Amino acid sequence: MGEKLKQNIDWEDRWQTGNTQWDAGKPSPALIDLIENEETKKLIPEHGLGLVPGCGSGYDVVFLANKDRHMTGMDFSQTCVDKLLKDHPNASADNYDFKCADFYEFEAPEEGYSLAYDYTFLCAMDLHMRPAWAKRYSEIIKKDGILITLMYPIDEHEGGPPFAVNEQLYKDLLSANFNLIFIKDAVGHPSRIGKEKIAIWKRK
Repeated sequence: MGEKLKQNIDWEDRWQTGNTQWDAGKPSPALIDLIENEETKKLIPEHGLGLVPGCGSGYDVVFLANKDRHMTGMDFSQTCVDKLLKDHPNASADNYDFKCADFYEFEAPEEGYSLAYDYTFLCAMDLHMRPAWAKRYSEIIKKDGILITLMYPIDEHEGGPPFAVNEQLYKDLLSANFNLIFIKDAVGHPSRIGKEKIAIWKRK
């Protein structure tokens, strides 16, 4: 196990026991709107490599993949990835794949990612790991590449995961290496209304 992802939460156990209450059953409506909206879809690269760390059941990976953009879904749980591989036997034909790896230590492709999508990933990290989270994205996303962050949960609760986040936290973590080019309140899954914002960051 990678040192970076050693946490108090046993994600492998959660997948083995089916304790995946965060699974909403489909891509977030906020992500769908971002990709399909004429104003914002032009900001998202159509070509290259994309990454969804902490991909869970893989809905976002499948949604974001197209013939010119290869998406990789990554999860730390082998049980999760084994299920994904079983459920998506024809993934390569639709230009996506899944891998079990440590986000902080995996060998990124030499060309870098043109797109990454972060949702319910930062909020799952122990608080001391947040600077490393931002640093890792700056390492694996190429110049002018895009990071989409669906910020959740925006509230002031204590403890986690999910740990509370806010817009200023993302700015503090990312602004050294990314420009914020779009942000708005997100209309996502019904149970999360009022607790989400979606943003697009461009690698400097």
